[in-house]
Amino acid sequence: MQPSSVDTLLLREPPANGAALERALTAARGELALKRPVRRWRTQAVWVVASSVAMVGSVAAVLLAVEQLTLSDLLGRAHLFALLWVTGAVCAWSSLSPRGRGLRRVGVLLAMVSAATLVFSRGAAASAPSLPPWVCTVSHLGVAIGPLIVSVLALRAAAFHPLRALVAGLAVGTTGALMGELACAQDWRHVAGYHLSAWALVALVELAVSKFLKPRSFAP
Repeated sequence: MQPSSVDTLLLREPPANGAALERALTAARGELALKRPVRRWRTQAVWVVASSVAMVGSVAAVLLAVEQLTLSDLLGRAHLFALLWVTGAVCAWSSLSPRGRGLRRVGVLLAMVSAATLVFSRGAAASAPSLPPWVCTVSHLGVAIGPLIVSVLALRAAAFHPLRALVAGLAVGTTGALMGELACAQDWRHVAGYHLSAWALVALVELAVSKFLKPRSFAP
């Protein structure tokens, strides 16, 4: 079997004056010697989406168990759940895809459409709130922590890019938005002020954390 061009390059002795090339080859040989398992970006994208779905599913199960949510409530908001899950899936997939630049713009657009839909689909509050409004913001941030960790670790497999990290954060932020549709019955002003602010904050946190973490790879 003929050696590949990469193997040939790594086995070739660098020229006498090629100090920089020698350092690069030494680093490459060291990385190859580690024999780290290859994590496919598609698998990691699925894990990001699955972590969000699992978190929202757990919250829904608890609310159903304590009779704070009914099946008719779920069916009545099924179109919103579907929109948010599609948004999260598109954002997660595009953020980790090596060729997802165009799809990332679609993800941002979908997130904007979803946010607007959440606001305009709300009417008057069903009842007077029993808790301070900021509780929604804090709870949305809380349920996003697990998916955020999964997403940040997945992003370390590629070179940092602001749009990539921001779109990944938008994917994670759908977790809190979904919880808001499950557990909150307040009006559109509350959704705009306390739900969407949490979604935006999650995206900004992902952007900031991803920027300062050292990537495991500088793949595109």
